[in-house]
Amino acid sequence: MSPRMENALQLADRCWRKAYRASPEFVEQYLTHAEQLLVERPVVMGDEFRAYCQDRGLALPSTLHHNTWVSGPRSLWLIGWIAPISKVEPSQKHNHMPEVTVWKSMIFGNEGRVAAVLQPSLFD
Repeated sequence: MSPRMENALQLADRCWRKAYRASPEFVEQYLTHAEQLLVERPVVMGDEFRAYCQDRGLALPSTLHHNTWVSGPRSLWLIGWIAPISKVEPSQKHNHMPEVTVWKSMIFGNEGRVAAVLQPSLFD
């Protein structure tokens, strides 16, 4: 992994921890919506998480940086709900990245039975 990517991942982790400290309600709602999406669909593009949450009324609090949306899928990966498959061109208008990760849902079809062990370091 390149130093640039290592730095980006560290920043994403910090962004998510800050989001949880500043607005635990936002993080909880994000996780609830992400769980719904991942239970319903076996494959999800990285830029779809934000759109799915926003379509269900979740707004990013003004106290949080817009990159909080990007750090969400990394947290889902760390808790074991998704696994990377490949990279593709983004499908959502809000995305300014040249490519996004395609994620495999590790909880597809497990409605009501999702039991992820949250790592305390995600929210420290």
